[in-house]
Amino acid sequence: MDHRVMKEFIEEFYDIGRIQRVEVMKQGTSSEAKCIDSSAGRYVLRKLRDERQAVNEERLHHVLSLQNISPAMVIARNGLSYVHLNDEIYNLQYYVEETVPYDQETMHFVEFGNMLARFHHAAYKLEIMDQQDRFALSLLWSQVRDEVRGSSSAIIGSLEGHVEQCTEYIVRNDSLIHGDLGVWNMLFMKQKTLLIDFGEVRRGDPHFDVAAALTSMIPATVRANECLSIIEDVMKGYAEAGGLLTREQLYEQIHLWLLRGWLAWIRERGVTSPMVQHMERGVRRVAVFKELLL
Repeated sequence: MDHRVMKEFIEEFYDIGRIQRVEVMKQGTSSEAKCIDSSAGRYVLRKLRDERQAVNEERLHHVLSLQNISPAMVIARNGLSYVHLNDEIYNLQYYVEETVPYDQETMHFVEFGNMLARFHHAAYKLEIMDQQDRFALSLLWSQVRDEVRGSSSAIIGSLEGHVEQCTEYIVRNDSLIHGDLGVWNMLFMKQKTLLIDFGEVRRGDPHFDVAAALTSMIPATVRANECLSIIEDVMKGYAEAGGLLTREQLYEQIHLWLLRGWLAWIRERGVTSPMVQHMERGVRRVAVFKELLL
């Protein structure tokens, strides 16, 4: 859609004044986003995968924005928080001002853990439309198994053992989880962190969200004692908000999250030299987390 058509589309469906500028933003994993400047303020227009995602996000944002956990959505003239244009679906969110880059040194990890527990608690009873886990371990393994088994690399061959281990972990599906909670789906501010892009939301284990957050926030170069301090702060904040995390389940979900990433890399790009190096570092990270948590 060109910018002229997009301006006319937004002005037709949303009461936000005249559109002054449309700028492409960094793309997420489950949506495309554009920054919209209008006479009424600044907004983010997101193209969604399907109506299922649109309905789920509407239900989540309605609850989470009230608790200051995610940005609020703009209600369209149709009374919904999403609109159709031909075969495409969009929603519009208020732009969050004064965001800052993620900085481990200034991050309040106890408060972050507290926010994650409040998110899981607030979302727990929500009814959402079921959607497939696009990166389910069984699906990924079925897609790359032959390539892994045919590889001459020992580290790549060891993936089958990791799959067997992670398959044995107890599967929990009693909570509503974000499903892709890396730093790329967070907005950082001086006093708080907001969650965005709920395109992968589904029933699952809350430890999975915490695992995704921790592994994306803690660089592989961080010393073990510093890594443990961050984990303990997040778990402390989570507990203060009434949530419960166990070290064993957190380690298992960290292992699973990293393994899914390795398999997804192979599915998308094949077995390459950078992938082998990436996995070598990843295996060392798994060992560090195992030593710290078990």
